Amino acid sequence: MKRKICPVCDLPVNEANFCVRCKKIVRRPVIWEMNYYLNEKPPAKEIASIGSSSNGTAVQPKHPGSSQPARTGSAQPAKTIQPARTMIPPRTATPPPVDAQPPRDYIPSGSSVPPQKKVGRRFPVSIAGIITFLFIIAGSLPDIAKKADRFLDKSNDYEVSYPFDDSGFKDLKEEDVKAAGIPCNGYNHFPVSGKEIMDSMGQYINANSYGFLLKPQAVYSDNYEMKTDSGSISYYDTVEGYYLEDEVTSKLTSEDEGYVYQYVEINYDTATGEMHDYISSIKDKEASLAYLEQFLKTTETAAQIPLEESSVPVIMEQVRGGLEQGEETIFTDGIFSLYVYEEDDTLQVTVSYNSLLSTEHGET
Repeated sequence: MKRKICPVCDLPVNEANFCVRCKKIVRRPVIWEMNYYLNEKPPAKEIASIGSSSNGTAVQPKHPGSSQPARTGSAQPAKTIQPARTMIPPRTATPPPVDAQPPRDYIPSGSSVPPQKKVGRRFPVSIAGIITFLFIIAGSLPDIAKKADRFLDKSNDYEVSYPFDDSGFKDLKEEDVKAAGIPCNGYNHFPVSGKEIMDSMGQYINANSYGFLLKPQAVYSDNYEMKTDSGSISYYDTVEGYYLEDEVTSKLTSEDEGYVYQYVEINYDTATGEMHDYISSIKDKEASLAYLEQFLKTTETAAQIPLEESSVPVIMEQVRGGLEQGEETIFTDGIFSLYVYEEDDTLQVTVSYNSLLSTEHGET
């Protein structure tokens, strides 16, 4: 399962790339491939692959705002080892007896060869140096023991700190969310069916492909709750849409360099079916604006907005004006709240429900 992660706080962003923790839209979320829930420990193989670098050294993942887990084991700190004392025999003023002197080499009389002295083996380091060295080693033993303990326990620390066991996330099953029938509180909801809007948009996109090769996305659902200081926030996402491939990307695979994902998506509430938002990422500006305008008109019709009260003309004028000036557009009118900007020659569009209307209607 792929999940989009905020690169600042390492927490998931929602379908509109909005990070609840950072309170802003993330333009470049990090994509993580996971086959486990965020409130579970990852498989052992995945820990080894993520937690090891090329030289085999464990790497602790970045997790701002959290400290290293406290150790709860019973291991005692290493004791300082005192160096062994070296016994030195006392000196004596009495010379050793004559018998204890080593025998001298025999030199024949009249020989011109000078006597050679025997060179005895000498220890290259003094006793004082040995004692100093032992003191240094003994003094550093506690640090060495601590480092060794941290290294040996690195995998345990990694499992505890990843994947954010204390972050307050809880993944929910799709069938449980549908059975409860309670809408999430992390999104503002359009008073229309997201499924019906997507079906209508699908017909329009198929009839107006703008040269794209259309590939329906597999419908996926992602449902979770997150505890915050102000209470619990829930996100019940069901997403439908189309992948759009142009002449270049149709000859590439998603793993090839130069491949760009282009898509139109509708996100709606898993429990109630109410629409959350519209998201598109398309390089062809003409196609992007045409799909946006069609979405706005379809949504207003489904919401029974009278034609004379339509916000579509004003919104499209604002968006086109922003593109001509090379500026992003953040605009609210009627039931719509838009965020439009260009990135890497791709037009990014997100349309959500007007939060001011949600406040008036008592929705959070």
